[in-house]
Amino acid sequence: MTGDTHRLAGELRAFSAGPPRARRIVWLCLAAVGAAILTYLPFLSLPFISDDYTQLFLSRQYGPVSGWGALSQDVLYRSRATSLLVTHAVDLVFGASATAHSAASLLLHALNVCLIAAMGRWHRIGWRTSVMAAFIFGVTAVHQEAVVWNAALPELLVFTFGLLSFLAWIHWLERGRALWCGLAIVCYLLALLSKESAVVFLPALAVAGWFSDRRKQQAGILVLLICASTVYTALIFAAAPHHLHLNDGTFSAHAPFVGTILRSGARILWPAGFLALIAIAAARGQAQLVRTAWALSWIATALGPYAFLTYMPRVPSRHTYLAVLGLAFLIAWGLQSIRSRFPGLPRNVIAAFIAVYFVANGLDLWLRKLPQYERRAAASERFLEFARSHPGPIVIQCSPYSVAALEHSAVIRLGWSEGQLTAQPPVLPAGVYCDTDKP
Repeated sequence: MTGDTHRLAGELRAFSAGPPRARRIVWLCLAAVGAAILTYLPFLSLPFISDDYTQLFLSRQYGPVSGWGALSQDVLYRSRATSLLVTHAVDLVFGASATAHSAASLLLHALNVCLIAAMGRWHRIGWRTSVMAAFIFGVTAVHQEAVVWNAALPELLVFTFGLLSFLAWIHWLERGRALWCGLAIVCYLLALLSKESAVVFLPALAVAGWFSDRRKQQAGILVLLICASTVYTALIFAAAPHHLHLNDGTFSAHAPFVGTILRSGARILWPAGFLALIAIAAARGQAQLVRTAWALSWIATALGPYAFLTYMPRVPSRHTYLAVLGLAFLIAWGLQSIRSRFPGLPRNVIAAFIAVYFVANGLDLWLRKLPQYERRAAASERFLEFARSHPGPIVIQCSPYSVAALEHSAVIRLGWSEGQLTAQPPVLPAGVYCDTDKP
């Protein structure tokens, strides 16, 4: 043990005394993480918002080991198992603290920023591109709902495990150690247990494998992952009669998915993504055009699983979290195209653009989006204030949120038992609640 400690200390000293380039990468990564945290820091003061209570309520049911059997039978939430386990872990330590749960989401977002930066280890991306993309991804406002809304935790976790799988996969392709291959498989399976959209990482693994010398070895692993994904998908559709989202009109095979992808993609690209496309087109570099095709393909692929929704003409903010990775790399490559087109351009110009991007997204979040989330949270707070003076039962005549979300808020915050809230008039006298203020 002592020898291992001395060896680790020696490696740390060697790293700290390493080449300036390595230290610079570390500092830039820390800057990207710091910018991401600073951008979303004001949102830590928000109370829980509607389905956050359902997330916490279900985590108390399914999070303990004793609840894993029931979780495996829940056709919707077993595909979000990791988020319930994380929520349960935070709940065990901090209880029903909105700040603690929001901080956990923000730390996951910061971790994802680090994982994007780590993609620079792959020579086809490079550190300069990956660190820049990590910074852009961390401060982008388009996907803010995934970071701010605790109930959107599955979006963060599917990204975390999917990218961990990709990084381990790259390491295995380059080094050939079976441990990294096993880690890639485990992380991909954990991504499947985080959200159905995990399947979009399969094409990324296949593309990375295509550029390696291990095509024969990786083909068998890809077949294994495809089989696992096929079984996973088959189990979802086999349970379709009991699957909430396949029966409540949320998704439909008849939805105008092409239009939804185009509108959502345009929303993600506006305006910085379109400026990056212009810069890349002006540079006329074949390599940059190939990378642009990859970025746009990733955006479309990542939006695909959500494009069959019926209640909105575009994909909600939280569901764009995966797709924004393509935007981040697109902007990074666009900035590099400007540098190659104008080699005499001072570096301060590129730094100024990134600074403007950071400030613009930050101001949009703080001045426009934060008040919106405060209004969303206020709806639950109004109900809880009413419920404190009406110990139940309460008849819900009208509300911006579902009866289940309101009931879960009363269970979590007021210690109510299930059944003290009803959407139908009970036999006993009851308080009548109506909130027509839609956030």
